[in-house]
Amino acid sequence: MSETGTYRSELTARLRSATDDIAWVVRGLLEEQAHYRPVPGEWSVHEHLSHLRDMEQEVYLPLLRWATVPEMLDPRDYSRREWRERRYDPAEPLAAIMADLQRMRDEELAIFRAMGDATWTRYRTDTRWGPLTCQWIAEVMYRHTLDHLQGILGLVQDLHLAALEPPPIIVGGYIGGGATR
Repeated sequence: MSETGTYRSELTARLRSATDDIAWVVRGLLEEQAHYRPVPGEWSVHEHLSHLRDMEQEVYLPLLRWATVPEMLDPRDYSRREWRERRYDPAEPLAAIMADLQRMRDEELAIFRAMGDATWTRYRTDTRWGPLTCQWIAEVMYRHTLDHLQGILGLVQDLHLAALEPPPIIVGGYIGGGATR
């Protein structure tokens, strides 16, 4: 195997592993936990995962298809605001989002495995996304996945610590739990 082929194989294995890590981290989260935010304005696990899936669906997979299949259309520009306003569904179950993400990742990895070195390194400038190669697409996908994995892990750590925090001690509290006024 060439050096380029070895790098491609190692990078795609890391992409698979990072996706599996996300599935592992979110497995078993309750919906309430999936929507936890440490402060207003920060993203929840649900938002991280939904956005990651949306980027794969709207940008990375179409861009990869376009880069490898001449008849495919150049993917449209991506707007996070449009995702939030039109495509984000806070009621969608985490398991459904994760299943979509894993299905798309499987397709992407199959495309990467099937390509040769020439396709992997073909320099394309005929796109609104700027100059790119399939290697660049894979590296961006990996970096984006790691960014969101890190955010999700931080939120899950908060949840784990909160679950272990002892309840406050109330000195002279009410017997029976009822308050009288």
